[in-house]
Amino acid sequence: MKEDDIRPAALLDGQRQALLHDIALLLARCDEFVEVACPACGSRAARFKFEKNGFRYLDCQECATFYMSPRPSPALLDAFYRQSENYSYWAEHIYPASAAARQASVIVPRVERVLELCQAHGVSGGALLEIGAGYGSFCEEMSRRGAWQRVVGIEPTPQLAAHCRAQGVAIEERTVEAFAADTPERFAVIVAFEVIEHLFEPAAVIASLERLLQPGGLLILTCPNGLGFDVQQLGSYSSCVDHEHLNYFNTRSLPALLARFGLQPLDSFTPGKLDAELVRNGIAAQGREAALEPFLREVLFTRWESLGAEFQRFLANAGLSSHMWVVARKPGTPEVDLG
Repeated sequence: MKEDDIRPAALLDGQRQALLHDIALLLARCDEFVEVACPACGSRAARFKFEKNGFRYLDCQECATFYMSPRPSPALLDAFYRQSENYSYWAEHIYPASAAARQASVIVPRVERVLELCQAHGVSGGALLEIGAGYGSFCEEMSRRGAWQRVVGIEPTPQLAAHCRAQGVAIEERTVEAFAADTPERFAVIVAFEVIEHLFEPAAVIASLERLLQPGGLLILTCPNGLGFDVQQLGSYSSCVDHEHLNYFNTRSLPALLARFGLQPLDSFTPGKLDAELVRNGIAAQGREAALEPFLREVLFTRWESLGAEFQRFLANAGLSSHMWVVARKPGTPEVDLG
């Protein structure tokens, strides 16, 4: 998989214009931003990390999570996502242009990894819930596998929810908290891909997910790794750091957050495939190749063709990729379906 497969370079200029619109939309209402403590551990022992596009990021001195603070209020975030030109641009241009590549390189491997994790941890049957179903691709593919009695998606954005329904996906068009507050249904597996980094208050959503899980059920999350190679090397220049991402957990701090709500962390890993390429491209775009320390210059430039792929495998295996998965279980005996 190459970066251009899922983010076609020919379309990136239009996306940049949409991003600039969205940034201006938020900054125009910066008086509604709110100071917060660390979203992982709750500590207020934080140090300034950097600023990007007018947004300020802090480094937690307790758990190494970094995060945006002050950040848009919940009401502002809700309004923002309903007006976002970037989301509209992705829907109209990038997703259609990259649909086949994204299905093959992102959706199908994601479904297969979830099924492998469920098998490894002895979870089968019952219902599966996806938080932030987006365009419904994961729910569609997972439904085709026939592993679950019911596959449900939560998608509060009206146009995305409508698209999911048109594809035959069972959708709850409301927030996780609202759904958890009044549904009696409990799920064997809950997944959330690239969601938790966007949330104003991740802890409140984790509390709702814990309620929605049946005893013995699995929670599977993916998100950026704030201690990953891409972010460490590029800092504020990393494409991972943007106005939509409020929380940058790491492979230690996110499992610790889940444990605070009674969930048992089982695994955390970083299977990313693009870190070395992203860093190489980012450094080249900045003209910083000559300033790199000799080791990285050798790997990323001088001997890229022979060492690049092997270096990426090292990053993934060492937990240093900037994309991570975390798996946790709700303690208790799994429910038995007598029907």
